[in-house]
Amino acid sequence: MIEKIEIQYFRSIYRTTLMKVEAINVLTGKNDVGKSNILKALNLFFNNCIVEEGDYDFGRNYNFKRLEEVRKDTIKGKQFIQIKITFRRGKQFEKTLPEKFTITKKWNRDSEFPQVSDNIEKQLIKSGKSYNDRVRASLTRYLNKIKYVYVPAIKDKHIFDNMLERLQTTVYEKKLANNITLAETMSNLFENVVKTTEELSEEFKVATNIESMIATPNDVKELYRTLNIITKSDDNLVRLEDRGDGIQVRYIPSILNYIATNASENYIWGFEEPENSLEYGMAQKMSEDFYNIYIDKSTIFLATHSPAFIDLGYREHGRGFRCYKEKETTEVVSFEDAHKLEVLEEELGYAYILKEQYKRYKDVVKSNEEMKEKIERLETEILLAKKPMLLTEGKTDAKILSVAWEKLYGYDCPFEIKSCDLMEEEGTISMAGADMLKKILCSTRSDSPNVIIGMFDNDSAGIKAFGLDKNYEFNEDKQWKKHRNRKGFAFLLPTNEQTQKIADGGNLSIEFLFQRETLNKNVNGKRLILRPQRMVHSIKGVTMRVEQASDEYWYMSDIDSSTKTDFAYIVVPTLEQEEFVNFKPVFDIILAILEGI
Repeated sequence: MIEKIEIQYFRSIYRTTLMKVEAINVLTGKNDVGKSNILKALNLFFNNCIVEEGDYDFGRNYNFKRLEEVRKDTIKGKQFIQIKITFRRGKQFEKTLPEKFTITKKWNRDSEFPQVSDNIEKQLIKSGKSYNDRVRASLTRYLNKIKYVYVPAIKDKHIFDNMLERLQTTVYEKKLANNITLAETMSNLFENVVKTTEELSEEFKVATNIESMIATPNDVKELYRTLNIITKSDDNLVRLEDRGDGIQVRYIPSILNYIATNASENYIWGFEEPENSLEYGMAQKMSEDFYNIYIDKSTIFLATHSPAFIDLGYREHGRGFRCYKEKETTEVVSFEDAHKLEVLEEELGYAYILKEQYKRYKDVVKSNEEMKEKIERLETEILLAKKPMLLTEGKTDAKILSVAWEKLYGYDCPFEIKSCDLMEEEGTISMAGADMLKKILCSTRSDSPNVIIGMFDNDSAGIKAFGLDKNYEFNEDKQWKKHRNRKGFAFLLPTNEQTQKIADGGNLSIEFLFQRETLNKNVNGKRLILRPQRMVHSIKGVTMRVEQASDEYWYMSDIDSSTKTDFAYIVVPTLEQEEFVNFKPVFDIILAILEGI
C-alpha cells in the first residue's frame, strides 16, 4: 500500500525518508533516538493527532533545530511540518488513479489542519489521462478507506478500552446489525422486564412521586457495548482487563487482526514495542504471528528492541530500518546500508550478537518442539502396541535387530522392535539418537499398559545417556537398569572378549557386533563405509592419533552415516546365520527382562 514515507521538521526528525516500504516494517535502535516519532508522524498524517484525538499542538511538535534556523535572519520561510507518502494504488480505482501517487500534508504554525496536495494530475497527464471530478472523488474514497491505528509503548487501560470499543463496533456492524431475530428477542426482553418490575416501580412512585422502570438495552448495539472479553484461567473465568499485562498485550494484535479481517477498510498499524510485558517465548511466537498471519490484512510498522521482532526486518516481505541520532536529529537508514556508517559500528556489533543468539534460540525451540511432537507420537504407538517394545537409537539399528532375530530364532519375536526416530518424510533431519531415547525412557508412565526396553549403543554418547535419571537403578547383576514403576528398562550393547576393546574405545555401535569381514561385504555396489578417525579420545586412559586406516585399530573408525541405510536394508538381509553370533547376548538380555516381569 505504501511505497515511501518522507517526514520533515517533525519532533526529533529534521528530514528523513523511508524507502521501499514493505508489508511489515521494523524500526530499531537505541532508546530516545526517535523511533516512535515515525509512528506518531503516520498518526498525524492519517488521523491529525499525535497519540489520541485532539492532542496535536504545532509548537510542541515542531523540530527544534529547524526552529533555530528560521529564527535567523539568513533563512526566511514559514514554520511548517510536512509529511509526504507515496502510495501504491493496488487493484483499487484502477480506472481513475495512477499506479503510484504521492499525497503531501503540510501543517503551518497558524493552522490546526494541514494543507493537502498531490501529484496525481501530473501523473495522469504523463500517461495521457485527464484529471477530473471523478479522479478527485476516487482519491477521497481511497484515503477514507485507510485506517491507521497507533499502539503506544505504554499500553494502559485507555488503550484496551479503545481496542475493545473498536472490536465491539466491528462485531456489531459485521455480524449483528442485520439480525432480525436478535432484534425481536431484544424487544421481547424489554417488555418482559417492564412487566416483571411494575410492582417495584409503583412502590418507588408512591415514595417519591416519580415514575420509573428498570430498563434493559433496547437494541443490539447498546447491548453489545455492555459486553466484555472473558478469558479462561484454569477452571475460572476472568475478564481480560483483570489478567496480567502480558496476556492483555498479547490480545491487542489479535483484536486488530480480527477488525482488519472483517472490515472493508485497509488497515495500517503503528505498533510501538510489541514485546513489552511479554516473556521471551511469547514474544517470539507473537512475532511469527505478525509475519505469518497479520500482514495478510494489514500493513505494519513496528518500533522494537526485541530480536524476535527485529528478525522480521530481514525477511522476504519485511523491511528493516535502523534509527540513530546525529547532531540531535533522528536519522533512518535501511538494515542493508547501516553497516556502511561508522557511527553505527558499535551498535551493529551488539545487534549482530543478538541476531546470532536469536537464531540459535529459534533453532533450539524448533528442535524442542519437534522432539516433543515425536515423543507424543511414539507414546501413542506404545499405547497401541500389544507387545512389549524394544526401542533403539536409530532406524538402521531396529532393522538390523529385526533381521538378526529372524536369522537366529525360528519363531515370532515376542516384542516389537522400533526406533525412537519416527520421522518418515524423505529428507527430514533425524532427531533420533541416545538423547532422544533417554527422554522417552525417562518419561515412562506408571499407567502405561506396555513395557518399554531401551537399547543404547556402547559408545560415548550411549554411555552418557544410559545414566538416565534417579528413577532408574541396576538389576542385581547390573546387566540392565529398570524404572521404579517397572514399565521402563534399559541396557547397553553387551560385550564379549572380542567387542570389549571397541567398547573401551567408546565406539561400540550395533554395526561393530559384526566381524570386520562382514562389514566389508558389498552387495550390488552397496556397502558400509568406515572412515578412520583423526583422533581416538581414549582407550583405557591412553590417547591415540589414527591418521589412516589401521589393521590393529580398524574398529575405531567412524561409520559414514550415509551408508548405514544401504548396509542395514540391502547387505544385512543377505548375511548368514553365523554372522549374527554376537547378537545373541543382546536378545538374551531382552528375554531375561521380559521373563522377570
